[in-house]
Amino acid sequence: MIQVTKSGPDFFKVKKKKVKYPKQSDSWSEISDIRTDLREYILQTEQESMCVYCEKKISSDSYKSNIDHFKTRNTHPELTLEYNNLIVSCNNREHCSSKKDNFNLSKEDFKKILNPVCDDIENSFSFTAFGELEGNNKKAKFTIEVFGLNHITLVEERKNILLQIQDFKEVDNYLIFEAFKCHQTLIKYAINS
Repeated sequence: MIQVTKSGPDFFKVKKKKVKYPKQSDSWSEISDIRTDLREYILQTEQESMCVYCEKKISSDSYKSNIDHFKTRNTHPELTLEYNNLIVSCNNREHCSSKKDNFNLSKEDFKKILNPVCDDIENSFSFTAFGELEGNNKKAKFTIEVFGLNHITLVEERKNILLQIQDFKEVDNYLIFEAFKCHQTLIKYAINS
């Protein structure tokens, strides 16, 4: 999971002002004409083209990614058009936003998971040498479960990256980040370990 710093685009602010009832879940349909641009903006400007949860590289194509309401519209309709609640996730059915949305979280459950916009993400997780993500606190552990962040495909991918990083031990850190362009939290952890 990556830390996200939000900086809402002007076109979103202008469109939101035109929505009659922005604090209702159905207000999402009223901005359908800008959602493609919004997904592209969030992904490129705030998330370095990575899924906010699994840190895999993704494109802004609607078949590959989606704008996720971190706190779902079902439980938090008042946050439907709250920009800080909008992040981009991959469309994998086994983990990330799809897994969260099928977890049937209550309004109270959202207080028990890490929010990539508000919480300290970097210090909440560590990794095993085998690519497993470990939670350093209760919220982090629950977050891993809710988003399926130890799905076998993610663990294997992280394990392979860790093995490859060993070959780069004498290389400048910048080149390591450039070589992988994904799983930035894992790479930072591996370099600093």
